[in-house]
Amino acid sequence: MALWLSVKLLTGEMHSLEVTSMMTVSAFKAKIAKQTGVSPYQQKLACQNGAYVELRDDSRLSDYQLKTGDVVLLVVKNEEPITIFVKNDKGRTSTYTVLPSDGVTQFKGRVQQQENIQAEQFWLNFEGKPLEDGHKLGDYNIAPHCTIFLHLRLRGG
Repeated sequence: MALWLSVKLLTGEMHSLEVTSMMTVSAFKAKIAKQTGVSPYQQKLACQNGAYVELRDDSRLSDYQLKTGDVVLLVVKNEEPITIFVKNDKGRTSTYTVLPSDGVTQFKGRVQQQENIQAEQFWLNFEGKPLEDGHKLGDYNIAPHCTIFLHLRLRGG
């Protein structure tokens, strides 16, 4: 069933969005990003359910008993560095400090330097999805202390 929720920024700016109660908060944030231009990793959402309750990315909107006409508050967080891990094919893990706004291409360059491997000889994936040039790390919902996997490309024809 479709719901219409209002998203209110601290500036007073309001946006109305059509959602479903079964939509995850992560998907809701992606929809908000399209309308407001605020990246999902910079969004902190809260609803008033007696007291203000922060909406967790892995939960569904139905978990908060939201109904048509309800207002969800959007606080824009400053971007902060996060620590992530890259695990190679030999099981060795390296630590990197990144920003969610870092580009995948830029990050691959850092991995290339630290791992001493040519860019065309490896690819990276997170949660089963390849990290593609032209995207930001935050586009993949990369969070603190998560692991990105480094895979070697096969040589030959």
